[in-house]
Amino acid sequence: MLLPPLLPWLSLFLLWSDSPTLALSLSDAPKSAVIVGGGPVGLATALTLSNPPHSYDVTVLEQASVEQYDPTKAYLYNVNPRGQVWMKEHFPGALAKLQARGSQGSMSRITIVPADPQTPIPQIKTLDRYDTTKNNPQQDGEAEEAEVEQSSSVALKDDKVDTRNYWIPRHSMICLLEDEIKEQEAARMASSTKQVGAIHLKKDRKFASLTPSEDGTVKVAVQEVTTGETETYSGSLIVAADGFNSAVRDCLADDKQTSWLQTKPAQFRVKRWKSPASGLRMKVIQMPPGFGIPDSDGTLKTTENEYTYAIRPTFTGFNNFVSLGLLPVKDPSMIRPANVITRPDHDIWTKVTDGPTAKAWFSEAYPRFHWDDYVDDAEWDRFAKAAGTTFPYCQYSPGLQVTGPQQTSGVALVGDAAHAFPPDIGQGINAGLCDVVALDRALRGKDIITGKEGETPANLGAALKEYERVQGPQIRSLIRISRFGFPYQYRQSWFRDRVGRLLLTSNIAFRMLLNKLSFGKIPPSCIVLLQNSQLTYRQVMRRADLTTAAFCVVLLAFLWAKFGMMLMNIIGLAI
Repeated sequence: MLLPPLLPWLSLFLLWSDSPTLALSLSDAPKSAVIVGGGPVGLATALTLSNPPHSYDVTVLEQASVEQYDPTKAYLYNVNPRGQVWMKEHFPGALAKLQARGSQGSMSRITIVPADPQTPIPQIKTLDRYDTTKNNPQQDGEAEEAEVEQSSSVALKDDKVDTRNYWIPRHSMICLLEDEIKEQEAARMASSTKQVGAIHLKKDRKFASLTPSEDGTVKVAVQEVTTGETETYSGSLIVAADGFNSAVRDCLADDKQTSWLQTKPAQFRVKRWKSPASGLRMKVIQMPPGFGIPDSDGTLKTTENEYTYAIRPTFTGFNNFVSLGLLPVKDPSMIRPANVITRPDHDIWTKVTDGPTAKAWFSEAYPRFHWDDYVDDAEWDRFAKAAGTTFPYCQYSPGLQVTGPQQTSGVALVGDAAHAFPPDIGQGINAGLCDVVALDRALRGKDIITGKEGETPANLGAALKEYERVQGPQIRSLIRISRFGFPYQYRQSWFRDRVGRLLLTSNIAFRMLLNKLSFGKIPPSCIVLLQNSQLTYRQVMRRADLTTAAFCVVLLAFLWAKFGMMLMNIIGLAI
């Protein structure tokens, strides 16, 4: 009975449904994206996708319940110019925060603390070409940790390449990006245009599965860690930023779960290589801020929070040598985590089982220190029982994206989910932020390498395919750099490690010499070239390979000159 009175309104609705105005309003409806992983790369991706021209409403799903200082994750990021590209292009506020909260410089102001308490602590050696302070050099040329950095600074000095970077603790980096999100959200709510999408941070969520949605989007099922309840979030773009043990990537590698995406599972099965740094184990002993180091004359030398320290032990054996490393921090009141990085058969893991044994072992290994002044019993016990972290293989996923049948939805991998490696080349967070820049440019239709304007992609699928096509070779080159760059910098104590360190250091020095003698025509080693942020990872390896090829040609020529005639005579006799 109500139908006749409603007919005029129904006709009017049908008329409107064909109008371009209504079509425009539907097309301008907020797009949704879901990011699995709330680490620095995941948060950077959320900021990127929420801003124009993407303007996604973004949901970030993070397994951790709250971000705070965690001694098991007390490592520092070194954000170099590659990682700063993301900030410089679109988020100057994040760059300002990094500059305010991070400690500028790389392994530039380093003090090697001798094991013998009777040996004076040498002056700080300054290697950073941006630091005009001139100090006395280290005694006995002990600053081996800075060898490559020194070579890099010398190699790039004439090129005037900006190599300034910033050390920042992991939890501080995450807080920095979360602050940027809060500021953006406040500005968005105050604006009437709403060109910026919303960002919803959902913590305490563990990824469960991907499934198709009737509206063409992708559903992400998660389990709330504390309650065990299941929740579902939908998005046309799903981004996996959930680390090198990525659950999303594993899901894509299982054809039973994602056959609807029409993907080949094999392309998401990671390829792995073991470098000399793979398998090393790390944990930290927490030192107080501004602690003093006893000098040979009985005085205390107060540690500078923005300086690097390498503390040598009295032990020199294969299973008990370990050099404590303290990296720069900006906050003078922050705990100084002393890194302990060793092989898994080291005494730290096999003999130090509780607080008293840890205290006794450190007291014997580092007699210069009065340990009761620095570490209490609770910290000794925590350190002894900590499982620590293990450096991963050098690995990458051949597949970086997959799209739905209609090319209107898809999944992309960024950061450690796409590639992972030990931290010795200092590119972890920087490579992840490079992925975010590449994904952003692909979605915009820009040239991914140069950032120049290009053609707008036909659809989301086309943009993701371009991201994979360009970023894939960069990642493969990055993994090669991680394998051969400088994996012995942790002074691993096995005999083969010591031989490998000697050979690698000699190789780097020889290439630097050839580079100088050829007036730059012969490229230096990849770890030195890596300091030039104007080079892509692929360009770095291509140039380093050029020198390697030259070595091979010279070696073959030498062998031919030496043994060629002999070989020809042997062949002649055989004929």
